[in-house]
Amino acid sequence: MKKLLWPLAVLVVPAILALAGLFLIHTPVPAPAAPSDAAATLKPSPSPSPTTASGRPRPTPRQAARPRHHHTGPWAVVSTYYRDINAHRYARAWALISSGLATGQTYPQFVAGYACMGAEQVTRLSQSGHQVSFNLTVIDGCAAATQHYTGIDTVRGGKIVAAEVTRTG
Repeated sequence: MKKLLWPLAVLVVPAILALAGLFLIHTPVPAPAAPSDAAATLKPSPSPSPTTASGRPRPTPRQAARPRHHHTGPWAVVSTYYRDINAHRYARAWALISSGLATGQTYPQFVAGYACMGAEQVTRLSQSGHQVSFNLTVIDGCAAATQHYTGIDTVRGGKIVAAEVTRTG
């Protein structure tokens, strides 16, 4: 009987662990909800699909998602935000948005908005106190089009607390 249990345990235990791992991978982590009392836009209009090019779902942010470096200067925060978006580090970019900033989006909607984004290039125009004015060039990979925006972000405590981004062309 002991000779039969050992091979059975070798097969059953890894199978149970694999199933538990699959369950954990496919269980969504709730994203922090943004309050809906104010409106702000941090990015171009959302695209419909929250998946990667390979069709796999994009990861959700962890509750403790934080940027790797604590950027406190307004331009450093804004440029890091767009650098994280370009590198598809959406949880880090999301962590640079203040929980008090009402984007009107959940984290999955935020990520889905970048499904067709090819690249974004942000250029600082000016900085006054906590506010940074910038131009933003966005390449839409789905439509093969370039879009231009101008924006003003307000940064306090290393987070974007207010944003106004307007399409200019």
